[in-house]
Amino acid sequence: MTDQSTGEQRPPRDFAAFLLELAKGKTHRELSEALRDVVKGVTQTGKPGKLQLTLQFKKEKGTEALLIAGDVKKQAPVFDQPASIFYATELGDLQRTDPNQDELDYYGSTPKETTHP
Repeated sequence: MTDQSTGEQRPPRDFAAFLLELAKGKTHRELSEALRDVVKGVTQTGKPGKLQLTLQFKKEKGTEALLIAGDVKKQAPVFDQPASIFYATELGDLQRTDPNQDELDYYGSTPKETTHP
C-alpha cells in the first residue's frame, strides 16, 4: 500500500490495530469480555457458544470519511435450569402438592401398641 502523502510503501493496516481504535476501544473491550464469557460457558457446560462482531460501514456524504459502527453479540451457553412441578388450585394459586389428592398424616398418628402373649 502506498502512502498518498509521502509516496512511501507501507504494509496494510492490521485489523487488530483498527479494532483498538474503533469507538475509542469500547468495541475491543466489549469483544474481549464477550470472548471470556463464551469460553467460560463452553468449558463449564460443554455446550457450543457463539461470538459475532458486525461492522457497519457508511460513507459520509460529501467527504471521503467513513462512519463505522461495531456491534458485538454473544451466545454464551448456560446450564439448563431444572423444572419444578406445581399444581394449580381453583383460585389460580400454585402449590407443590396435588390439591385433588388426599394427604397421609405420617407424623401425626402414632401406631397402636400391641401386646403379644
